[in-house]
Amino acid sequence: MKTNVLILSLVLLLNFEGLANGNKLDAYGGFKNVFGKKTGFFHTEKIDGRWWLITPEGHGFFGIGISNPFTHFSQGAVIFGYGNNQEAWLRDGIKKMRELGYNCAWSGPYSTERNFKGYVDLELARRVYREEKIPHGLHIPLILHPVERPVGTIRPDVFSDEYKAYVKTEVEKLVPQYADEPLLLGYYYGFGCFIFIYDWLNETLGRKPGSPGREHLLNILEGRYKGDIQALNSVYNTDFESFEILQQSGTVTYPLNWQVDRLYEIQNEPDREKRKMMADAEALLGEIVEQIYKLAEVEIRKYDQNHMLLGGFVKDYTFTDGIWKKLAPYVDVLTPQEREMNFIHPIVESTGVPAMLSDQEYGNVYPLPVQTRGGAWGAIPDYIDRRVFYDLLGDRIAKEPGYIGVSFCACLFDNSNWVKPYERGQPGFFTVDGIPRHDLCDAASTVNARMLDTVNTPLDRRSLDRMDEHIHKTREAYQLVMSRRYDYLEKEKKKHD
Repeated sequence: MKTNVLILSLVLLLNFEGLANGNKLDAYGGFKNVFGKKTGFFHTEKIDGRWWLITPEGHGFFGIGISNPFTHFSQGAVIFGYGNNQEAWLRDGIKKMRELGYNCAWSGPYSTERNFKGYVDLELARRVYREEKIPHGLHIPLILHPVERPVGTIRPDVFSDEYKAYVKTEVEKLVPQYADEPLLLGYYYGFGCFIFIYDWLNETLGRKPGSPGREHLLNILEGRYKGDIQALNSVYNTDFESFEILQQSGTVTYPLNWQVDRLYEIQNEPDREKRKMMADAEALLGEIVEQIYKLAEVEIRKYDQNHMLLGGFVKDYTFTDGIWKKLAPYVDVLTPQEREMNFIHPIVESTGVPAMLSDQEYGNVYPLPVQTRGGAWGAIPDYIDRRVFYDLLGDRIAKEPGYIGVSFCACLFDNSNWVKPYERGQPGFFTVDGIPRHDLCDAASTVNARMLDTVNTPLDRRSLDRMDEHIHKTREAYQLVMSRRYDYLEKEKKKHD
């Protein structure tokens, strides 16, 4: 009962009156009372202890976006709501985003992770975004999500000449067209990048002897063990006689459950040998990541010296602090997805590179973090009020001085689950018929407006820690509700078995 009261009280704390932003904005949405350098392009600056995006006109901007505005899962909305007219869907969708308080689209006109069937007309989407004058990112698909890769293929050898040529080709397709575009926020390389790190490592190490990536990673391992093959054998439970034999015909393998083991928790691993293996994995993954980011920087900067490099939008369990620091020289913004917000502060401070929360999971989808026993991917159920987390997180994100923006993991329109094999039934702010979900729309527009009203007054670390504690307690309350619901449903199921 106390848990339900807590959740209800949090819901009642939401203010749906709407907050009018008193600051006058420039043509790009920047605050005219926050002054940076006028360069003609979006860039970042630290002003009075807070990081800002700076608009082409030289004013501070805080980017609030939605990660999944237009996807091939929205076919129902295009058909039923817009008479199968994609241009009308795109233009009205941008209008709806703005009415909800989203002032940019970090993920751009599309993400191939949610358009791998090719439904969204990419040329049309890019044109409409420019004509509607909404700041946006641009996806250069250098790091493919598993659903984007053709069936039966493996991840690329990023040290090979073939991959270097691929990066060059993909950059040449898009970057020259955008080099002078003032509405462009920057370039990003993929969504959910480096998910399933064990596959990246095992597939690279498992290539045939002589492959550039395999040789590079094995050389790194030999250096880490100072040429002592027996030391490596003791960690990996192998019996190689020398590193030369390992190079010629052997390999090492990383466990297949490491996407949940979270490499950034290496220091908490009690088993000494496993801790060494995790440290090796961190070093090898860091080499792969750095190689991709270096290649991207070199190729993009051939055509565009001005726009920001955003790197990959990376799942929270993938990178350690060390990997973030390793890639920082090659990007203008750090772009983690989902992870606890307080982790980024020391990385921003040590690297001098600000952050953007590239896919905040409580936009309106993905319930797993509030469940204690797993479950199916999909929308947060109606009995877990999505508005509460949106309200709490909006305040927290706006008050973090190292963040220049956020992209909420949310769908503008219902994403129907008739598209396979990547099947998800995720409700949007609007149904496939264009009917708004009023409570959710009101919450988003109110919180987004409040974020812009308060972003210029960041909090100290102690106050931010208190906000984090509040969020954690709310999540725990939700977990308890869901656990009890799970128990109840299990009992009901047994009655009918």
